[in-house]
Amino acid sequence: MVNGFLLVLLWGMIAAQEPDVIYLTWIKDPATTMTIQWHTAAGRGPTQVVYHPEENLSWVSVEGKSTQVSGTQVDMHIVHLEGLKEDGLVVFKIGEGPTEYRFRTLPKTLKRPVRLAVGGDIFYPGKMELFRKMNRVVASQDPDVVVLGGDLAYTTNRKKNLFKGLKWKMARWQTFLRELHQMRGKDGRLIPLLPVVGNHDVDEKAKLFYDLFAFPEAGKAYRMFDAGNYLSLALLDTGHSHPVGGEQTTWLEKNLRERQNTPYLWCAYHVAAYPSYYPYEGEVSQQIRTNWVPLFEKYGVKWAFEHHNHRFKRSYPIKEGKVDPQGVIYLGDGSWGVPPRPAVDPDKRWYLERSESINACYFVTLSQESCKVEARNLEGVLID
Repeated sequence: MVNGFLLVLLWGMIAAQEPDVIYLTWIKDPATTMTIQWHTAAGRGPTQVVYHPEENLSWVSVEGKSTQVSGTQVDMHIVHLEGLKEDGLVVFKIGEGPTEYRFRTLPKTLKRPVRLAVGGDIFYPGKMELFRKMNRVVASQDPDVVVLGGDLAYTTNRKKNLFKGLKWKMARWQTFLRELHQMRGKDGRLIPLLPVVGNHDVDEKAKLFYDLFAFPEAGKAYRMFDAGNYLSLALLDTGHSHPVGGEQTTWLEKNLRERQNTPYLWCAYHVAAYPSYYPYEGEVSQQIRTNWVPLFEKYGVKWAFEHHNHRFKRSYPIKEGKVDPQGVIYLGDGSWGVPPRPAVDPDKRWYLERSESINACYFVTLSQESCKVEARNLEGVLID
């Protein structure tokens, strides 16, 4: 009886050391840093990370910063690890918990292929199995990083959510993050996430998106992601927290101009400039085509990843408002875990080369020799 009580007590102590949710992102150099975030019940640790490079078994402890998420009983913890070895595998634990996790930094040069997954419109209400199926496809492709193209957990701006409280929204975000936690690389490592803000992620009252995800500048989702000497990715906000025009466009031009000689220069955002379902004349689409598209063309952006339309699409290369072999290709269109919207005849939209009512994500493989872009459906089948 006593032994049983001690066993239960010991198990409770061990469980208390394990986070409710854990996820990774990058807000600084992906070759030498990692940002680790995790959730616990309010006032209950742990608050530190211990880690070591795979080849060095000497643990290092780093104390995190902890904040109780306003209006909830959840503490959000964050640790920034710096001075890591490029392209190195790192083992870490949360506090004194028994579970060891792993992640890998990116290389500074393309001495090995680097792989990205890109998709949006992800955890749609009532469609858990769609979400999980695509998660398994993404994991099977073994990406180094996943770009989440907005409308992540659908907690805002839906009529059915009008009377849902903060507790429901927090629980839904945590379910979303727990599911992505299972999306591991082939060596079991956790895959860092780069979130893009969408219209169902924030509104005037709901700011959980910014409480839960780390960004280089608090409250600002648009930023540059630079990997070594080979990739620069502009992650943009299509008017959900910051206007398309004005300050963001000025910032975008400055950063694209500084990186125009980067071998791979792309953009990713939520609402599409060249939509496959919504009207071409949509207000935000027109703003993007007026403010951003000329900059894409001027500074050599080759691909723009768009979402929001709940379909699969690939545009023709476009320059100055017409099909041009030297133009930008727009890929999308936001169908990770949502019911695909009805077909729209590509022939009726001059800019669409392919458009289908299917779930899909894009996968990009960068190497010294080439760059391969491919799309896969819910069964993992190569479709484009």
